[in-house]
Amino acid sequence: MMKKAISLFVALLFVSSVSAKTTYIPIYRSYIHIVNGTDTSAVSNNLMDLETADDNGMFKIYIEHEDVTKEKVKAIKRAKRTAGWATFSAVMSGISTAFSRNSLQYMIRSTTTRIAAQLADIYNKNAHAEQTLLIDTWIENTSEDELMINDMERGLVWFVRPSEYLHLQLNNPDVANLRISDVHHNNIRYALVAAGSLVEKKEIEWEDDTCWIYGVWGNLGFTEVRVVDYYVRISKEDYSEKEMSIEEFKAYKKKMKGNK
Repeated sequence: MMKKAISLFVALLFVSSVSAKTTYIPIYRSYIHIVNGTDTSAVSNNLMDLETADDNGMFKIYIEHEDVTKEKVKAIKRAKRTAGWATFSAVMSGISTAFSRNSLQYMIRSTTTRIAAQLADIYNKNAHAEQTLLIDTWIENTSEDELMINDMERGLVWFVRPSEYLHLQLNNPDVANLRISDVHHNNIRYALVAAGSLVEKKEIEWEDDTCWIYGVWGNLGFTEVRVVDYYVRISKEDYSEKEMSIEEFKAYKKKMKGNK
């Protein structure tokens, strides 16, 4: 009887995990700071891209984060699912090794377990890499002279002709300290470019072309029963968040279904 109850409980957990609608929502951060002698200017935001220009028209700097499309979400889920099964397989292989009947069987199974563990580690690293979003930076020469751009930390130097671009792919997160000047060093600027992003797993109650909506859960009194306290709407346009009451969420959901 106890075994049946445990099996039923595990089955319910499995069904719950499968039926829950999850997605991955991006969080972006970008910052550009330009120093011109004693004058400085800085811009920042939490959007997918950020652009600013030098006050004297020497250059523009543009940051672009990788978009988390539906295809990207599917790729993340597929990688994590594969990593999960690989880990499970490695654990089961280890259990099988422990119950080997003789030394030869133990040697064969222990080798299989070691390989399974190594593959599981690779799959987990691949799943983590799939969640690491790309960050691209472009520096456009908007002057009439050739620019010299120096990465002050790595010691790299590039020469950029008028109306052309320098493309840099940043790590995630990353900070680039750049010295930008004309080739005669008459006009010198220092630019700090910082950017980082991540994806956050959410169980969502609603998604459309404009937003994601997820519930914030709480306990019902002193019991273990969990209920939704309120909802949070995340805009896909500017990633701003807004709280919604249960009634507001129901009304929004009804309205959006009526528009379909």
